[in-house]
Amino acid sequence: MSSCQVCNSPPASYHFGAITCRACAAFFRRYVNTKKSLIYCNCFMRKVDTYPCRFCRMEKCIAVGMQITQVQGPRDPNNQLKRKMMDIPLSCEDHSIEVSFEVSILKLDFCNVQHGIKLKNLELISRACNNYRNLELSRNTIFNRSENRTNVELDLRDFASEIMIDVKLQYKFCELAFPEFNNLTPHDKKVIFYNCCIRWNIFELSIYSTKYNNTIQFHSPSGAVTKPVRDFYKSDPRVKLSGEEITRVFGPIWRFHFEKVIGPLVELKLDEVENMALFGLLLWDPGYANLSVELAERCHAMRKMILRELKVYYEEHDTNPGRYFETLDSLNLIEKSEEKCRREIELCGVYNIEIDQERRNMILWEKY
Repeated sequence: MSSCQVCNSPPASYHFGAITCRACAAFFRRYVNTKKSLIYCNCFMRKVDTYPCRFCRMEKCIAVGMQITQVQGPRDPNNQLKRKMMDIPLSCEDHSIEVSFEVSILKLDFCNVQHGIKLKNLELISRACNNYRNLELSRNTIFNRSENRTNVELDLRDFASEIMIDVKLQYKFCELAFPEFNNLTPHDKKVIFYNCCIRWNIFELSIYSTKYNNTIQFHSPSGAVTKPVRDFYKSDPRVKLSGEEITRVFGPIWRFHFEKVIGPLVELKLDEVENMALFGLLLWDPGYANLSVELAERCHAMRKMILRELKVYYEEHDTNPGRYFETLDSLNLIEKSEEKCRREIELCGVYNIEIDQERRNMILWEKY
């Protein structure tokens, strides 16, 4: 039996573009078809165990894919109030319609969100945390992790092989951690995941470095480490470069990762909640290539909810306000590191270094 994508209550069926319960569908229809004052989030005024406010509930409806355009207009055209509502022109391109009263909400006006809201005790980030722990348990079994594994050195072929096995686990993690991702079309899933996957791998390198207390070597999903750069690319016998030439070509890229990305990320000492918030922000990036307008809007909505949950987390723990911006700045580091990964793949092609074709397509996604 399907559960509602908005409130997780069974049973649920298809309403207005998403799988929801009848109560959430009725709420969505009423919200669209009734005249209302401009609303703000007031979750911070509510008790922790209550349902989200109307603003947050509507925002979640939009995030899971409910379409305002699929809602029929008021059924009683003779009602003068409803007639006036139907006569007011609406534009699907407007982020909000600022009149004395808002008629509808084609896109939520995120700028009006007040601070301190609580979405069911950080439900998005908490779900991601729980599923990441399960992901780690799966990795322990599949890769046979052990303390001795950290003494194993991998070359390019072995390292890439582990990564591509882990990619399947990451994809399943995305489906479980974010039901909104699981409800996308197969094409939209691929677009989102291919764009996010490399950045997520880069970010996890810093998580592994923290876990194993090692910031001078890359760790694979199994816990093994990479060989030194001069030996790492020699898995292919066709490679004619000497160790010194390999170091000259690829050494600067490795140093950038260690000094400009992994080192600073490890120094931040991010906790589990911060890590999963960053993963969510990496996944739901509306600026990725090949996103449709509708998918970009959904990414934007999901990002806003994750950012608010992260801010609530910091406020509840009396964290220094600067921590919020330091955490978000790490996204820029990861993005720069992604460019270095693209450069590395291009150099592998120049010097005839074999690399998994699917992995290559994922890293060079924007070009396909």
